[in-house]
Amino acid sequence: MTDFSLDFNYLISELSFPTFGNVVMIIISGILMYQSVYHKQKPLLLLPMSVVMLAVNLPLPNITARVINEMTSFLFEGAISGVYPLLIFFAVGTMIDLGLLLASPKNFFIGASTQLGVFLVFFIAGYFADIFGLSLELSSVAAIIGSADGAMAMYLSALISPKNFAAVSISAYSFTALLPVIQPKITTMLTTESERKISMDYLKHVSRGEKIIFAIISMTLSGLFLPNSFPLIGALMFGNILREASIIDSFSSNFQKAFTNIVTMAIGIAIGSSAYASSFLTIETLFIFIFGLISFILSTGIGVITAKIMNIITGGRVNPIIGSAGISAFPVPSWSAHLFAQEVKSSNCLLLHAMAVNTAGIISGAIGVGIFMTFF
Repeated sequence: MTDFSLDFNYLISELSFPTFGNVVMIIISGILMYQSVYHKQKPLLLLPMSVVMLAVNLPLPNITARVINEMTSFLFEGAISGVYPLLIFFAVGTMIDLGLLLASPKNFFIGASTQLGVFLVFFIAGYFADIFGLSLELSSVAAIIGSADGAMAMYLSALISPKNFAAVSISAYSFTALLPVIQPKITTMLTTESERKISMDYLKHVSRGEKIIFAIISMTLSGLFLPNSFPLIGALMFGNILREASIIDSFSSNFQKAFTNIVTMAIGIAIGSSAYASSFLTIETLFIFIFGLISFILSTGIGVITAKIMNIITGGRVNPIIGSAGISAFPVPSWSAHLFAQEVKSSNCLLLHAMAVNTAGIISGAIGVGIFMTFF
């Protein structure tokens, strides 16, 4: 007869305690949960990320941990292969209006100037990486955080520095969440009150055909001269072509929103599943956070300074506030710049100009990713 008695000694031997690193990661996951639930900070991303981060850092038995890993591994593969960022870029493409950019080409130069900050930090970070014996890939993924685009940073990290995927993604999305706080402070430091009160003219109308032609030319030039940028730019322009051709109108807005939300949640699970204490609590993560923040601040500042220069060139017709929208996290930078402008002067309406600069930041950021990938 089989003995079904419970051996409590065996049960106790199966218990284990979290390491110091596990405790730190559990605390971080708790903070992220709190921010997502009580402060509504990107709940679709942070909540699944924090829950899965908690799960993978609990001292579970091997057989249980294997079940958790199997459940999350297929979602992680979608992120580490670069598929999820491309889906995000496709979704963004269905929302942006290239006509805003074509109506005032000077806005493209303002948005593209933010990449100067990214590449400047890349060289500075590369110098310190050499001193500490870190890789040049680490400098690239830290610098690209200055574009303030989680999907873009995740894409580059997944392809050239996958072991730092969680650190890069969390850094990028964290700084993006801080945009409404940091963006006005940087703008205020670099501009005068009179500059911030400048009103801008309405943008001229651009036809649907012009937008589609621009999207096709952008895809073609990217494929010919910078093929490493083609997946991101191709996804962005493909989404925009569907928008302008009214094909995307056949989908309900609820479906589009649900699609974006599902991809965002999958990204959150993928990031959380890779945030192990052993791989996250390292000097490389600290390096990424420090230089990512420097890149973020410097890129925003350069955008504002470029807009100030453009204001001088055009004889006082450009409000430098729109320069802060040159980073890529559509549509947060443009809305933040617009709201800040209205705080300064209630009649100021800079949303369309800020969105044009924001769109330029997305395109130039994707080009920047392609340039970094040619190095490795």
